[in-house]
Amino acid sequence: MQRFVCLALAGVLASGVAASASAAEPRADALALEKLAVVDVQRCLLETKEGKKAKLELERAMSRGQAKIDKKAADLQKRVQDLQAKASMLSEVELRKRQEDLMRAQAELEELSGQLQEDVAEKEALLTEKIYKNVSTIVAQIAIEEKLQAVLVRSEMTVIYVDPKLDLTNRVIVRYDKEHP
Repeated sequence: MQRFVCLALAGVLASGVAASASAAEPRADALALEKLAVVDVQRCLLETKEGKKAKLELERAMSRGQAKIDKKAADLQKRVQDLQAKASMLSEVELRKRQEDLMRAQAELEELSGQLQEDVAEKEALLTEKIYKNVSTIVAQIAIEEKLQAVLVRSEMTVIYVDPKLDLTNRVIVRYDKEHP
């Protein structure tokens, strides 16, 4: 009987120690939440000096390419109007030949437009990748300095709400501009 009481008492003490240990765990979890942060990478891409410069480069490239396309489109439109005006005076063979030339020119124009979009997208991807890598490095440095356990990418699709105090974006942008002028 005495053995049973001792075992029961040991069980109660063990469960009491376990309960007090588990009571401490939620506090540790609460502290862990304080070691999270977020960064809006899209803002970093758009608001760093290098990101703004890259955006201007892309806009210039797109503008130059679009000017070429617009010039060719205007030339093609003029040729179409010319053909419509002269169609009744041309032989059927000559009319068909000019129509085929216009269709080829239209296809070239569409190809040029597609190539411009591809070139700009490729250039954007290269510039974005470079900035993203630099942002990632800076975020990692800040996380180590501040002993953060996790830094999440903030976007409408991934993080719906976060306390503004946990947002590192402005600090990342400032540091980025200092390190990558």
